[in-house]
Amino acid sequence: MKNIFFLITVCFFLYACSQQVEQYSGDSQYESFIVDGVTFSIADSPWRADMRGNHRVLVKVNNPQEDAVLAEIPWRRPDIHPETKNVIVVEAHSGREVKNVDALSITNEKGLIAFQPFPQSADYYIYYLPYKFRKGSGDARYGKPWNDYLPPEYTADVSWKQNVAKAVNQLSKVQVKKFESRTKFDYFTSMGIIATDKEEQEISDRDTNSAFILFPEDRAFPIRLPNRLPWRWVKKGPSADFEGYASKHEFYVWQVGLWAMDSLKDVRVDFSDLRSADAVIKKDQLTCFNQEGTGWDGKSVQFAIQVPPGKIQALWNGVQIPKDAEPGTYKGNMRISADGQQTKDLSITIHVGDNVLADKGDSDLWRHARLRWLNSTIGIDSLPVQPYSDMHVHENTIEATGRTVQLAKNGLPEMIIMNKQSILAKPLMLQLEMPEKVLNIEGDSFSLKQDDKGLVSWQAHQLKDGISFNCHAYMEYDGYIRYRIKLAAERPITIPNIRLIASYPQPISTYFMGVGFKGGYTPKSYRWNWKGPWDSYWIGNDQAGLHTEFRGGAYHGPLLNDYKPDAPAFWANGGLGQVVLKPNVFNGKEVIAESGKKTIGRDTTVIEFALLITPVKSVDTKGHFSQRYYHSTPDGFNKAAKEGANIANIHHATRLNPVINYPFMVQDSLKAFIKEQHQANRKVKLYYTIRELTNHATELYALKSLHHEIFTGGVGYGTPWQMEHLIADYKPAWYTELPGEQADAALVLNGFSRWINYYLEGLRWMYEHDQLDGIYMDDVSFDRSVMKRMRKIAAKYRPDALIDLHSNTGYSIGPANQYTDFFPYVDRLWFGESFKYNEMTPDEWFVTFSGIPFGQMSDMLQDGGNPYLGMVYGATARHSYGPFSPVPIWKLWQTFGIEDAEMIGYWATNKIVETNHELVKATVYRKPDQALIAIGNFGKDDVSVRLQIDWSKLGFDPKYVRLEAPEIADFQSKRMFNLQEALQIKKKEGLILAVTPLTKERK
Repeated sequence: MKNIFFLITVCFFLYACSQQVEQYSGDSQYESFIVDGVTFSIADSPWRADMRGNHRVLVKVNNPQEDAVLAEIPWRRPDIHPETKNVIVVEAHSGREVKNVDALSITNEKGLIAFQPFPQSADYYIYYLPYKFRKGSGDARYGKPWNDYLPPEYTADVSWKQNVAKAVNQLSKVQVKKFESRTKFDYFTSMGIIATDKEEQEISDRDTNSAFILFPEDRAFPIRLPNRLPWRWVKKGPSADFEGYASKHEFYVWQVGLWAMDSLKDVRVDFSDLRSADAVIKKDQLTCFNQEGTGWDGKSVQFAIQVPPGKIQALWNGVQIPKDAEPGTYKGNMRISADGQQTKDLSITIHVGDNVLADKGDSDLWRHARLRWLNSTIGIDSLPVQPYSDMHVHENTIEATGRTVQLAKNGLPEMIIMNKQSILAKPLMLQLEMPEKVLNIEGDSFSLKQDDKGLVSWQAHQLKDGISFNCHAYMEYDGYIRYRIKLAAERPITIPNIRLIASYPQPISTYFMGVGFKGGYTPKSYRWNWKGPWDSYWIGNDQAGLHTEFRGGAYHGPLLNDYKPDAPAFWANGGLGQVVLKPNVFNGKEVIAESGKKTIGRDTTVIEFALLITPVKSVDTKGHFSQRYYHSTPDGFNKAAKEGANIANIHHATRLNPVINYPFMVQDSLKAFIKEQHQANRKVKLYYTIRELTNHATELYALKSLHHEIFTGGVGYGTPWQMEHLIADYKPAWYTELPGEQADAALVLNGFSRWINYYLEGLRWMYEHDQLDGIYMDDVSFDRSVMKRMRKIAAKYRPDALIDLHSNTGYSIGPANQYTDFFPYVDRLWFGESFKYNEMTPDEWFVTFSGIPFGQMSDMLQDGGNPYLGMVYGATARHSYGPFSPVPIWKLWQTFGIEDAEMIGYWATNKIVETNHELVKATVYRKPDQALIAIGNFGKDDVSVRLQIDWSKLGFDPKYVRLEAPEIADFQSKRMFNLQEALQIKKKEGLILAVTPLTKERK
């Protein structure tokens, strides 16, 4: 009796164990599996990808002496147009390629391949997705779609093919032994190979009355295929239950695959509470990322989920498990519905263990816990961040860290003061050219309030001549002012023109750039008609200026040339709008934005624009000269540090940051490298930006399931990996070859999406987890609101963090203007690729490159820049990037102590040194006991020039100074000069002179 009881107990235990849901890990999806009696697995070691591809099947020929054999290969491949790819057969041991091959039939489900084996050779690899491996780097955004697959071109003997065709039904079949993928990254997995048509039909036949069929799935097996069921679901089958395992404090994620039998409109997911005995996890802690979330601007967003018939929609869901949750089994319900269709309930069972995940699972990428970052509001507030202080309001006047704005009754600025200079010659004016007269909007009522320490808003109204005017505006602590003006009329009124008129005094009218004008000295007159990728202009000098952006379009980030949005409807007005610059009566300039003919009626006409007072902050010469950048592989930083570099920018495609814009794959070694550099009092920053995202991102399939919210749609193509795993509906971007014939193949991101929230949380994570010292941004798609958040995150989690911005002027088409409103939050510029330094005039250097009019400084990039001309603006190249090493100049900086010097350029009103040639410019670096004079010849000819030095401003007695050119390697030889001597300066070169007062003994 005891034996019988024991046997029953054992059987019950074994049955219970067999019913438990398997607990998965990050490696689960990469395990081998068997389909159709054949194993799919990852190769023990990778073969060469070039001319072979990422996938192969091993077959065995029973009788190699036969003239032809037939391979029937159930590859279940997901790629589109499989018939357009070649098939290569090679002898498995020698690698010899079989010449006589005939692809009789190629479909996604299987292939029929006839080939002539080598006598005595039984084992063969058949490579069924071969391609030419792409070397180097490139950008798939431009030109024809990439397609690196080898076309189906076979060299089989004609008579052999004829014999095969005659005897195809009698050919001996090979044994299909195993499928292999080249690497773990290339592996199709059980979620990446397809179900056959027959298998899909069998599943759909089980539930013919349903509009959709549900497949709950663990996060360890991301849903990949948009058009076909994966084989794993054939094995598992549909289900109305999900079961998983979570830890306390974990943000737990799971999926539900929805296979649409009919067209589904407005799919909806609703959750119940999760309960375990008396413990409850409220339903507001559960979310479906495809359905809802928090937008990049902090506002709640909802998404309509539409699923065409036959398509598979992955629904990614998450729940925050409380840190103090009672361990146990939590059960709840997930209801899925669609308009006009029967709802389906899915039971949810989550077993919560006793262990605690301190970081909610963020360190284990496979958990997908970071998906909650998509809904983050980190860094959103209206408080000032360093170097800015609280704003103050008195009547109609706003004070904001050295900026004074006085508002008229119409809400527009009547006075703007910066550095004691008045930016406006007269109040900003909105003018309506009526059929019979000109109507200047003056305002009837005006109200102003301080919303927060860093935000002031106001309203103004007017009703006159049947037209209502409503102005809503705000100003932020950094001098940014945003306007939204509404015009309406009871009866339609056709107005020949609406003008925004800004009049500037002579000092402010010195320099100009934007609206199609490259930048430099302000032209006498200029006109632009909204043709080209611009929406703004800047006018000013080194002490005061104003940037104006004409808004109202779908996109106003810096990459107008990339995203090519339609111009703002009001301002462009179908080609009638224009921006006109002309002289005014104050010996300055007037900039008029004209709409052209508009009809105003009950439907509101909206006018939007933004202003930014410049410079956005004081130029930090001390920080600039004491922070010297190294820009190359991490392994060379220690050597560069011995030559003066103290900040490393780790680019993508390097050992510690291998892929683009996803610096989370390498953790321990990156953290160790940063710690090592901190011990040497050096900083480490990473390439991290938003424009594209690597195909190596763990969340890739989850993000693609959000359709075009994160990734832009496109024709697909790109690299073979993208075509094999993403299939279609994406736009490939930057490509970089990686070691071992691997590749980083990015996808184009939308400019504004919840990925911004993820990106910012990623920044916070690196500050906290890695002690990162900042980031290097390479042409980003977002706008200043995101930059504000970035700076606030740094201020909270890494106050000394640095952010530098690089741009390619051939890409952004004028980065100093396109990125102006980023400058309050950036520490350094690197302008940049496509800059033609030796073709630029001094005013172009100053406005478009130097950053100085905006409170910034820059480094040179393209071809290493020009070290002579660069020193006029305090600029060098970066260490290990370009042909010109900055080390000799850095040595001079350190010997002289330039970080403690006052920089006084030729552009300054209190300039100290001038030359007698308009294209030879000089900048002084003044200290109490010595000075440097950097001279640059921007002209096309060698010249002889004389210096005109204001010795009283310099603070030295010319009778008792020494003037010499110090020895600078690869720059100039040591030489003494007398004060009256003419200096011989070669074209595009220069000279650095040291001015040293003599001691009494030496006098």
